Amino acid sequence: MKVSYNRVYDKLNNENGEGAALRLRIGAEFVLWTGYKRLLLIGILIIMLLSGCQPFSQQDAEQKNQLTVLTVEFNSGAPIPNLFLTVTDVQTGDVVEEAIGSEEGEAIFSKLKAGREYAIAATTLENSTTNNGYTTIENFTYDTTKPYYRLQTHFLRDDQELDVPVVMQNPELPHGCEITSLTAVLNYFGMNVSKLEMTDKYLPKQEIRTVGNQRFGPNPNEAFAGNPRDKARGMYVFAAPIVKAAEAVITDKQADLHVKNMSNASQDDILQLVREGIPVVTWVTLDLSKPKRKAERGWIYTGETTRHDAFMNLHAVVLTGHLGDKVVVMDPLKGYVTYNVDQFFKSYQELGKQAVAVHK
Repeated sequence: MKVSYNRVYDKLNNENGEGAALRLRIGAEFVLWTGYKRLLLIGILIIMLLSGCQPFSQQDAEQKNQLTVLTVEFNSGAPIPNLFLTVTDVQTGDVVEEAIGSEEGEAIFSKLKAGREYAIAATTLENSTTNNGYTTIENFTYDTTKPYYRLQTHFLRDDQELDVPVVMQNPELPHGCEITSLTAVLNYFGMNVSKLEMTDKYLPKQEIRTVGNQRFGPNPNEAFAGNPRDKARGMYVFAAPIVKAAEAVITDKQADLHVKNMSNASQDDILQLVREGIPVVTWVTLDLSKPKRKAERGWIYTGETTRHDAFMNLHAVVLTGHLGDKVVVMDPLKGYVTYNVDQFFKSYQELGKQAVAVHK
């Protein structure tokens, strides 16, 4: 094409002058440019059509189901970067996703299902392996129309919180949350006592025995059912025996302390104690989930004839602070944890309002 065009151009240039040759060159170049432009446009259209197929549809769907969690500080609302976040399915107890927040305090989750209830936990990377610091836990129901979730966290202790030491129940006491929580409170008031001394010497205990197909054991309001050291057969205890344990060790060591059974106390009464510098051992469920009972793990209380179903997610923690709509607790399984105040006291009520306070 180019050779034949040049020959015609030279001929016209010689026979008809520059004008004819110039017009031919412009016309030819226009035809060539129009052809190239058409090919370019066709190529762009093909790319756009291919790009609009299934891969982009899947990407759009994934983005639609993404949840961005923003972790912020309680008081200032400023983003907190690089926290370790875990999302757990409340119903199954399975960990669905884990993520590390960005420098802007954002973490993205994409495996959540609409309408399901999840517990989201945030802590530092160090605490995710050592369990020796704060963890913030909140429950929420995932709504695909709300792609952002603001999680208030609290990792810096302040004057509104009581400096109760972290005492972990494991590995020695797999069922010893109640006596471990009491030990932490006694340590807070300066008593040199260990969780194992409290368990072995001061905690009222009574074994659960099996006769035929029936299990017999103590009323948890009178003694610990089983042994906190026994992972397979240990169960739990309520407030009254923990009060007895505290009274016994206070008398034995001649400590200037007093203990009070605060069971059935209102939310306001318990929070007022914390404001006055009194930590409160409080019975709730693990992660504030609904109380779960199992008939086959239940037993007949001493002096009774009716079997009582056993709680399977009962737990006890030390309430140490109240910050706005949050409470801070020392959890003998996790260290320091923050919870929504309404959810915390809802769980307290569902477990029968069990609580113990130690004070000077």
